[in-house]
Amino acid sequence: MSTLSGLFTTILNMSITASYVAVIIILVRLLLRKAPKFFSYALWAVLLIRLICPLSFTSDFSFLGLLNIDSRSNSGVLEYVSKDIGFMPEPTIQSGTGSMDSIDSAVNSSLPQAAPIASVNPMQIWMEVLSLIWLAGIVVLLLYSVISYIKIKRQLLTATLVKGNIYESDRIGTAFVCGFIHPKIYVPVGVGDADLSYILEHERTHIQRKDYLIKPLAFFALILHWFNPLMWLSFALMSRDMEMSCDERVLQKMNQDAKGGYSLSLLSLSLKRSGLFTANPLAFGESHVKARIKNVINYKKPVFWVMIASVVVLIGAGITLLSNPQPRYANLTLENIESMTLTSGLDDRKNTVSIDPADWVEIINMINTAKRSNIAEEYQPSYGELYPIINTLTVSANEQGAAKTYSLMIYNHKDWDVFHGEYEYKLALNCSLENGKTELWGLPYAEGYRLMEWINGIRDSKQNNDINNGGASDMDSDMDSDTTDIAKLVEDNISIIMSSPKTSSNPQDYINAHQNEYENFFKYGGEDALQYMLTQFEAGNAEGLRGQIMMRVCKELLGARNNVTDESLSPQEWYSALSIRQEILLPNYEYDGQDRIEKLVYDTEIERDSASNKRGGFIIVAPKIFASYEEEDLLKVFVTTYSARYKLFGNTLSQEGGSIIPAAITYRKDNSGRYILEKYQQAGDGSEFDPSIREYCTMPVSGREIKGLADKIFKHYTNYGDIRTLLYDNLFKHLKKNRIKDATLANSQGEVEFSMSNPKYKP
Repeated sequence: MSTLSGLFTTILNMSITASYVAVIIILVRLLLRKAPKFFSYALWAVLLIRLICPLSFTSDFSFLGLLNIDSRSNSGVLEYVSKDIGFMPEPTIQSGTGSMDSIDSAVNSSLPQAAPIASVNPMQIWMEVLSLIWLAGIVVLLLYSVISYIKIKRQLLTATLVKGNIYESDRIGTAFVCGFIHPKIYVPVGVGDADLSYILEHERTHIQRKDYLIKPLAFFALILHWFNPLMWLSFALMSRDMEMSCDERVLQKMNQDAKGGYSLSLLSLSLKRSGLFTANPLAFGESHVKARIKNVINYKKPVFWVMIASVVVLIGAGITLLSNPQPRYANLTLENIESMTLTSGLDDRKNTVSIDPADWVEIINMINTAKRSNIAEEYQPSYGELYPIINTLTVSANEQGAAKTYSLMIYNHKDWDVFHGEYEYKLALNCSLENGKTELWGLPYAEGYRLMEWINGIRDSKQNNDINNGGASDMDSDMDSDTTDIAKLVEDNISIIMSSPKTSSNPQDYINAHQNEYENFFKYGGEDALQYMLTQFEAGNAEGLRGQIMMRVCKELLGARNNVTDESLSPQEWYSALSIRQEILLPNYEYDGQDRIEKLVYDTEIERDSASNKRGGFIIVAPKIFASYEEEDLLKVFVTTYSARYKLFGNTLSQEGGSIIPAAITYRKDNSGRYILEKYQQAGDGSEFDPSIREYCTMPVSGREIKGLADKIFKHYTNYGDIRTLLYDNLFKHLKKNRIKDATLANSQGEVEFSMSNPKYKP
């Protein structure tokens, strides 16, 4: 996302917050209609702050706490539209309307979704276009304001000094204040002495209260938010409140008998107003005359209790509207946790063990302090379109007298690798409340990695304890004791799928009618289910609809291992032709170039991916090196790496996973001149993506910011065709080096993406 687009998103979020604040201020003004207009005028200061300052403090009394919106405690920013919306596979916004989720659903359904094979997300293009339109609007309004102000100043060149800062001109029809540093009062020629005293007192009051600075500042805020109609209405109401409060101040200085003369002065000047002076917000003139005369005539000195009540309302509104809601973070302690359990593997298999309280502290800190971001409903970790949840850590607690259950879930989504450049798992934090409601957030990749290490530590600890005690670990025991009866699993689900609809002869209709049962083969059966069904084919027990269902499940489980491409064969014919391709084991890619820094990066990326590769296959990497800087004994390299894991079955390639990750890699030179890996800083997840890159784009020792580098990395991330090409080039070289002469990779649509016979990548 460009700097302009990021700025526009910030303004957009501020404008949404300001809209809620403006509506409340308009309602509160009704409560204050009997109070001096100064209180209504002062209320608009809250809106002005919201319009020009993106940050705020947090409070339990925040009005915005009534909205269904997450704040970020560290930045004090309310985010309805994510800064990363241009990178989201399925862009979403949150309006904060809570029960009116239909608003969010309607808006989100209209947002363009990303196309995995496209290099640029359509939403990113839209954000860039909207940013340019927003900027154009600002330029137009600024030009209009400056030009009209210059015209006014030209008309005043012939004005003559009367005394002090008071000027008289025959080219104006109304009195006004003009100027920012040394404001002057201009009055039309021929104003009677009686009217002049009222006029001068009114304009002097504007100057005393610094209104000549406040109004231009408010108009500047309006220019930034010109696309929001509520802000135009608010500006008009604020201007009216400013004039009325100024009128009341003048009457307080004079006396109640001055009402008649003051009203006549307002009326006489209003008849001579010039359109230019009325329209320009940088100069004052007499406006809202009808409402002001009515207010002047009805003005009475406020009683004491009205003043006190107005002050209370003003302070209360200021605190509740200026503050952001407290972040919805947990407050777990060793005392309020009731239990902690770890479910390993698939949830429904219930391989669950209790965690010793001595190991709770790290998880408490993680839940309490980890940065959180919303997860769109479509990407929440559940079965169906998502890959299975791998591990779930469940924490039951009693916070502030309310029962809550937190679940840390490590899961995977098939699209996240492509769009977010992450490893093979994500971490979600779910909170189930006593009233049945749930809240769900995404946690940074670093926390997911930290949790995996913690789980591995728990496993090792339990295994060591059980070995010392001469028995198997609890976790392994649970895993063994919970082994699913594959035959029963397969037969039960086939039986249900075959049960309906009886009227159709198309096997796919039966599968469509029982999607959950069909997915059970993959979630709970896997290779065991595959082997069982192959034995059924071998026994000739795979005819008719039963055979069709088993054949489709087997093909999907076999993937690239299935050598039969003829889709017209019957199930038994397919099995007869089946010769399961065996995997050809290959080593990981090795860089063979001469560039010192490239070799360091290749070796580092291969080593990191190898450490996390527990699913077999071989790894190919393709780094894009943006820059490298060396200070003292530290070398820092900035890179975006496309990494992919493949398996080869016969001449068929299968991509098993992949990621595109911007990172900063720091090496330290040892005494022998070798570079040793010091630190690997990876771009953060979701909303942390931009700030994490900007944070690490610094010199290795001095920490000085490297100008323009972050933007260069962002821009490349929107179109990484170069490293995709490099990846296939490296894949070709790697296969050739290992004497593989024929290999083809197809995408999910069956289109050939890579072929040894045509190695040039074609996007």
